[in-house]
Amino acid sequence: MLNLIRRFTAQIFKILVYQHTLRPSAPRPNRYLAVFGLCLALSAAPAWADATITATYGSQTIRFTHVASQNGSEAIGTQDPGFAALLRATGAVLTWKPGERYVMITTAVPVVVSFSVGDRRYDVGPISLQAAFAPYQSGSEVYLPFDEVLRALDLDLRQDGTALYLQPQLASLDVSTQGGRATIVAHGGAPLRPRVVSQNGAAVVYEFDGVGTTLTGTRAVNAAGIRTLQIAQTGSVRDPKTLVTVTLSPGASVQPPHSNDDRDVVLAFGGTEQPQQTQSVQQPAPNAPQDSNAAPAAAAPAGPAIVTGVTVQQTADGYTVSIAVSGNAAFEWHRLRDPDNRFWVDISGAQLQGPPIEQDEPDPLVSLRVRQNDPQTVRVAISLLGPKALGLSPSATGLNVEVSRQDASDVARSGSGSIGSVISSNEQQEALVTPAPIDENDAGDGNDTTWKFGPRDGSDYVPSNPRLIVIDPGHGGSDPGSQHGALREADLTLDMANRLRDLLTARGWQVRMTRDTDVDVYGADASAKQELQARDDVANNAGARMFVSLHANAFINSGPYGTTCYISKQSDWALARIVNRHLASDGTKNDGIVKSHLYVTLHAHMPAVLIETAFLTNPDDYALLSSSAWRQKVAQEIADGIGEYAQAYPVSNQPAL
Repeated sequence: MLNLIRRFTAQIFKILVYQHTLRPSAPRPNRYLAVFGLCLALSAAPAWADATITATYGSQTIRFTHVASQNGSEAIGTQDPGFAALLRATGAVLTWKPGERYVMITTAVPVVVSFSVGDRRYDVGPISLQAAFAPYQSGSEVYLPFDEVLRALDLDLRQDGTALYLQPQLASLDVSTQGGRATIVAHGGAPLRPRVVSQNGAAVVYEFDGVGTTLTGTRAVNAAGIRTLQIAQTGSVRDPKTLVTVTLSPGASVQPPHSNDDRDVVLAFGGTEQPQQTQSVQQPAPNAPQDSNAAPAAAAPAGPAIVTGVTVQQTADGYTVSIAVSGNAAFEWHRLRDPDNRFWVDISGAQLQGPPIEQDEPDPLVSLRVRQNDPQTVRVAISLLGPKALGLSPSATGLNVEVSRQDASDVARSGSGSIGSVISSNEQQEALVTPAPIDENDAGDGNDTTWKFGPRDGSDYVPSNPRLIVIDPGHGGSDPGSQHGALREADLTLDMANRLRDLLTARGWQVRMTRDTDVDVYGADASAKQELQARDDVANNAGARMFVSLHANAFINSGPYGTTCYISKQSDWALARIVNRHLASDGTKNDGIVKSHLYVTLHAHMPAVLIETAFLTNPDDYALLSSSAWRQKVAQEIADGIGEYAQAYPVSNQPAL
């Protein structure tokens, strides 16, 4: 509409100028000036004449007037009075100033939703997503993708006949288990007031009045007294209801629901039996109330698949990581060789429903990480305590990763499949991605899987040379590391290591490098274990104060980016925490600290950290890695972190620098 107005304005202006040019001496009537003024006013008007939307939210009728069509979707103007009314009603606040690129909405939770003019990517808290179109500015107003704004507010625009309703959603159900207890945290777009409508020894049914959901289906839990979690929407568009049915193991205990805050409700359970494996079904559980007038359950969205939850449950031989997915999606999995023992599965065309997960797990697992790796991919990463056998089982409702306590011989390293209405896997129910076994004495100190992150060092190690720092430039010689474009990881790590060495030496430290040139540390034709142990030996044999290994990351596509610090021992935590804080300003995304059984950090006697500085496969990170100024900045930040750590955590024989 705005383009039509502007074209009409331009044509009228041309006519006025043309007539005055033909008759320069002719009088200019006031009506010309009036029309000309009207044209100027129309041409400067914001694009909010395309349509209006009138919807009911609770007892309030809201009329949105600054609405425009963009790429088949609606855009909402930040100056729309109806939009302002909706934000007030939901307890959200919009922040934007003319001339700024970023538009932020702080929800009542609070969660910060960040849009950027001209960029389809947007963030909901720590999760990065992709909108149908990029926000744009028209006049003094920014237009945001309306569907994405509503989704961030946990609302859904539903139609009933000719009427529209802004329906609050039950947005997430996060399941966590510890010991013999389980909790389900329910979060929604409106205050949640669940009531128990049915309960017996087999199941308990909760009804959430006034909220709808797209989380329909069944999720297997099989832990702490819970067998399955079933979700269905009933009621009407105007008066929605969501039923959550929890099927129970014999003897399970159920506690009354209680609120964490206005919009979060905790359902708590306890059980005494070992979990039983059950098959996911789509029909309601016994005693679930049936509403003959109920509206059909909401269909899964036609857009991206939704990863609605990831749970870990014990089995007779190990653990199963269950990834619940609503909708159709493809997946790829990868496994790194010993001694790394990391496994990850990327679910493409998917978005993570809840917050990221990062938590320690019991043997044979080490840790679990779940995050939105890029706007179209959810990554579930598992670190393992050794070369454990794995199996994959895709289904219509998700993907199970079975982790055995048993080691297995070397087989495939990657594979793919699909989830949803078309289920496939090139490697189902087999011992997948299992590297060669290692010696029992090669699995660490036996205690490092029990510690929790904390602010203290916690190490009994006393360096014999407290002024010595060993820097390990990753790869080299026969192993160039990751390569992309004109850059090789082995060259980049050596360059950054040289820069870090010079900075530390100037500050009074003694520095030893595991390699000074492009060579293998152990020698040609070495095994991976021999090469990595040779790097640790440089530090261990010299009694060094710290060990720092430098790397550049890579992935199968260009999506992932950022800096990550990896640790393996409790004594590594304080060093990594301080170095990571300094690296947070290096210009790329800070992916924080990850606990993983990487060989060089696990087998270094002293505090150690492995730093993946940036991704060679991401265009923005590649540009940073290409810059000598950026590599110098990274070296400076690591040196500053080392200095601060040494001041905060002195050793008993540490001389003054």
